Amino acid sequence: MEKVYEKKITERWLKKMRLREYFDTEELDFLVIHYQQGEFLSEPERPVLYFQFVVRGSAALYYLDENGVRRNVVVMDGEGLLGDMEFAIGNIPIFYTEALTPVTVIALPIEENRSKLEKDCRFLMYLLRQASMIKIFVSRYSVVLPRLEERLLYHLQNECPHQTMIGMENTAVKLKCSSRQLQRVVKKLEEQGRVKKQGRGCYQLQGEEKKKLIGPI
Repeated sequence: MEKVYEKKITERWLKKMRLREYFDTEELDFLVIHYQQGEFLSEPERPVLYFQFVVRGSAALYYLDENGVRRNVVVMDGEGLLGDMEFAIGNIPIFYTEALTPVTVIALPIEENRSKLEKDCRFLMYLLRQASMIKIFVSRYSVVLPRLEERLLYHLQNECPHQTMIGMENTAVKLKCSSRQLQRVVKKLEEQGRVKKQGRGCYQLQGEEKKKLIGPI
């Protein structure tokens, strides 16, 4: 992990991502943090010190159940916010957030700015929108497409470049399942000729599946 306090670099990222538009409060001191692949942006053993706006790279959110089995939640690809739940209900995170690639975030100290941000209506509305979007996403995937096979086909048909899945672990996180569960479904679809292996962890839709779309969720 590398922290960058140089204002020119921070301001360049703030301007590029238009992050100041999320705040009414002025004179907030941001910094840039770089994470290497495999490093944790947050983990349950460490209090959360910053809001972290992911501006580059991919990070996986997951937790360990009572049996120590990893349960995937979501992948943050090039954007997203960490620290919102901790700001609202306490500063100990419930999820692990692991960098799948090198990740860059814009960070804002939470406790130093808490009193200001609790009165910042624009920022609070931003947090509310974020929470609502997550709720909608989870509800649609779990209710409208309850079966993993359907979620995988929708993902391949509508969200993957060239209708090709790349990376078993990353895809499992996006689909909120375990790698083992995903492997079973992929094997079934491969045996049916609906997907074809292109390489390790890489599968492409085949035949009629490439034409047929599951309706938008």
